[in-house]
Amino acid sequence: MKIDAFIIPEDLHEARAALKKLGAKGFAMAGGTSLHFLEFTGKTAVDITRLGLSGIKKSGATFKIGATTTLDELMSYRGEGWVLDQVAVNTCTQQIRNISTLSGNIVRIFPWNDFPVALLALNATLHIQSKDEDEYEAEEFFKGQPLRLFKPGDLLTRVDVPAIKKGQGFGYHKEARVHAGFSMMTVAAFAEVKNGKLKKIRVAIGAGIGLPSRATALEELLEDQAVDTLDLTELVAKGTAKLPWKGKEGMSNEYAGHLGRVIVVDVLTAALRQAKGE
Repeated sequence: MKIDAFIIPEDLHEARAALKKLGAKGFAMAGGTSLHFLEFTGKTAVDITRLGLSGIKKSGATFKIGATTTLDELMSYRGEGWVLDQVAVNTCTQQIRNISTLSGNIVRIFPWNDFPVALLALNATLHIQSKDEDEYEAEEFFKGQPLRLFKPGDLLTRVDVPAIKKGQGFGYHKEARVHAGFSMMTVAAFAEVKNGKLKKIRVAIGAGIGLPSRATALEELLEDQAVDTLDLTELVAKGTAKLPWKGKEGMSNEYAGHLGRVIVVDVLTAALRQAKGE
């Protein structure tokens, strides 16, 4: 990988104009922590860290997160209903969290990305500045490689994440051989309990199944079930039986499936406990 030149624009308009002019010869760069995984030569990096796209603000029941907000900021932020700190603290090392950004973790999907499953579970909305501002629900954004949605000059500017309210819960787990290692299995879940029943449920799995995605078959089995009588082990086994589990770092596909099912049960348990106020 070789970068020929850098451009450091001062505003969004200038950055988008540069990227549009460069086309395939340019790329947006913030933290740059994933560059050594990419193979290319002769490209120009457009630094997007000075465009005012960082920071976290709560507006009503929604957290509005700038695309270049660092993982350290996500980890350190505190607010009622905020849960992304649980994801950020498990991402690599503090040195990486200081410079790596939310946009860098989600615009190009590698097997080890940590945030896509959380944004899927939380039903986040992602904003891309194109000719107009385009909005995508997480389900659509992560249906394939997100870069498919970007034309030359387009930039992810913001991610909106609903706050967790009373009666709702969130669970997350990343399985890695060492704390700073790449994920072998990443799972997140959102649950809403009302009158003793599971009224809303979203379960997302990544790393161990290829591209991160919702476990919709499992969600259908769980929805509207009485919470106190749930047999999570049985339902998770049934609801994930057809998932394309993929082993990593010496794991067989069969082992990956077993690991995934155990983690899904644990993550659902955590989300349900929070939803019940325990």
